[in-house]
Amino acid sequence: MMQDEFLSENFGRRLHELRSARKMTLSSLAKSCDCSVALLSKIEKGKARPSLNTLHRIATALDTNIGNLLPTERAQPAIIVRNGDRPILSDGLLRGRDGVQLEALSVLAPGSSFQVNIHHVAVGGRSDGCITHPGEEFVYVLSGEIDLILGDETTRMSAGDAAFFASEIPHGYANPGTVPAAVLWLNSPPTF
Repeated sequence: MMQDEFLSENFGRRLHELRSARKMTLSSLAKSCDCSVALLSKIEKGKARPSLNTLHRIATALDTNIGNLLPTERAQPAIIVRNGDRPILSDGLLRGRDGVQLEALSVLAPGSSFQVNIHHVAVGGRSDGCITHPGEEFVYVLSGEIDLILGDETTRMSAGDAAFFASEIPHGYANPGTVPAAVLWLNSPPTF
């Protein structure tokens, strides 16, 4: 399992590598992703952690997905991803996403057509607002319950419930229950 320390130490370096490879200045990236140059500079230096929405905007501006922004020690994608050997993003890295951890079940490789995570959502935990992007999503509640927010509608989902929706619909979630929730989340194409 990747720890937040590894991610926070190396995330900025990975962001800098991708930005430089695309010959983008901090200023041009900041303009493209609607962030300040100061914030991007702090993120690259490991002195600030982006919210999930900011991370998504940065990935979009770099014409990639969030998974490709994350540093990895793997030389090649795994075919079998064992329990305990999966990257976990927690609210320590994803500022503004209180009580949420994302467990990567699929290890992204260039050209992947989908991505699968388990969203572990603590009681009262919630996503960082609603996001939109191209693609489709499939959600399956493994345990607990969540309020799935799709546009102006909120639907309570319990263990065993599933949803499928276009990613262009503003979407987010919250755990209104009394126990932690685990949600299997599939995106196509990959966005994290």
